Amino acid sequence: MDLFVKISVFRILILVRAFVVVQMQSFFNSPPPEYYRRTALKDCIKNSEGTYYGTDSAYGGIDAYEGEFQHMAAIGWRRAGGKIDYDCGGILISKQFVLTAAHCGQDNENKRPDLVLLGDTVLERFYDIESTQKIAIHDIKVHPYYNPYYKYFDVALIELEKSAIYSTTVCRACLWQENYVPTGPMDAAGWGALGFFENPSPLLQHVVVRHIDKTACERKLTINKNRIPQGIREDQFCAAGRNMDTCEGDSGGPLGVKQYTLSGIEVPLVVGVVSFGTACQPGSVGVYSKVSEYVKWIEQTTKTSMSIKDCIEESFCFHENDINVGYHSFNAKSRFGLLWNEYDSDPNQCGATLIDYQYLLTAASCVTTGLGHPKYVIAKNGERAAISNVYISPKYSAGRPENDIALLKIAQYTNLQVYQPACLWDRQSSGMWEFEPRFSANGLKQTSRNPFESLFVRATNFLDCEVPWALGTDLYCFHNQVDLLTGECEMDYGGPVVGFNSSDGSAAQLYGIVSPLSRSCDSKLFMVDISRHIPWIKAIVVEKLEPFRFWI
Repeated sequence: MDLFVKISVFRILILVRAFVVVQMQSFFNSPPPEYYRRTALKDCIKNSEGTYYGTDSAYGGIDAYEGEFQHMAAIGWRRAGGKIDYDCGGILISKQFVLTAAHCGQDNENKRPDLVLLGDTVLERFYDIESTQKIAIHDIKVHPYYNPYYKYFDVALIELEKSAIYSTTVCRACLWQENYVPTGPMDAAGWGALGFFENPSPLLQHVVVRHIDKTACERKLTINKNRIPQGIREDQFCAAGRNMDTCEGDSGGPLGVKQYTLSGIEVPLVVGVVSFGTACQPGSVGVYSKVSEYVKWIEQTTKTSMSIKDCIEESFCFHENDINVGYHSFNAKSRFGLLWNEYDSDPNQCGATLIDYQYLLTAASCVTTGLGHPKYVIAKNGERAAISNVYISPKYSAGRPENDIALLKIAQYTNLQVYQPACLWDRQSSGMWEFEPRFSANGLKQTSRNPFESLFVRATNFLDCEVPWALGTDLYCFHNQVDLLTGECEMDYGGPVVGFNSSDGSAAQLYGIVSPLSRSCDSKLFMVDISRHIPWIKAIVVEKLEPFRFWI
């Protein structure tokens, strides 16, 4: 190849690379030729190409079924003649350790237990089945502050002689990390007595109980008060159920909840360890050691991280539930974040939705905080554009949830080969929403492989909220009652509430803006309906009028 050809090829490569760089940058300093063609908000489809969304993720005394409580352990004492008495329960929290009550560290004859049974729901079998694992106990580590006379620090760790093998019937549980106790129903499991003066159950049972007030609990306790001189402490809590409770033989077993990841994985979380209680009869209560108070001691003793993230990553054996959790990732081609200074880089403080080359919709409450007005919008790739104007709805009153809407104008022009404006759905002309509303949210760093993963929370119960004070306003309420892991997801205040056709790849239809009234991803979801604000938006975006605004 001669020198001329080489130089020509080199120039072509430079031109091609330069063209690609220009095409893929997020913002331009000059308007594109078609910028002035827009005459109405409805023509947004003409300006929009590409795919806006990802794919749906699937998502969450009674006899327990096999594999229902994979973390359940039975703690056994070998007796003369080969008989095994399973007199306590336990919780598998890693392949090597079982969490139990300290008073299960020895029986009434001061004999330590010999083995742990995993993966079974029936104790009195005449033969072993393939799904069960009997593992000898290597060591028992009782909490250093435990005193057998008192009912405090009643936790212990059993170290197994060999590692448990995870399967469909054997899997660890994760530890509840929060200081508070869940207010909803919790499951306790065990093979304890079926009632006062009754025999232990040969079948694994579970009961549903709820957290009860400390004062009410202490009134019911019949135990010698000298054994609980401090009453119920902060590292303990009480629970009771309607004609249900834990009984003798359930000691050391789990009390917990099941929550879900965004991908529908069911995660068992142990909130308490069965410690003691009143006699098993109507009105009885149980006292539990609060697991969250012992996480540090457990980690130090086992030399294993007990974080939710590490627990989930290790436990491929968790159930994948077929309940539709109503979440899915999406390619955020119209969602931008707001930044308040040039040193900011967190795109998840408040969201905004691109609706035109230069305009984005957000919540007025996002742009009127003590931080002042935001200075930049930031794209998913980290590029940012300066905000030149902020327009706040003239109907908005600070501190009020209705009319919580604002427009942002940026100083540059968005590249629509990279981003895709959402189209505004006007219920006045188009009727009710065509597709179910999906609320913008952010995946958590705790369990998400992508720390800033964008998500949509689907409104599972359409317009099914009883909020009388919101009637007649621009606020709409939806239910999304799925019990997610704490901190698994957080709402994207100011971000989009959209509907879209998952089959044709058309632009998202913007229904509203995520309201700060939406406290969490798994509770009531509130949006500000944009329909009532269409004339105001049109006046600024299309007609280029300059109502009251703030200059940055």
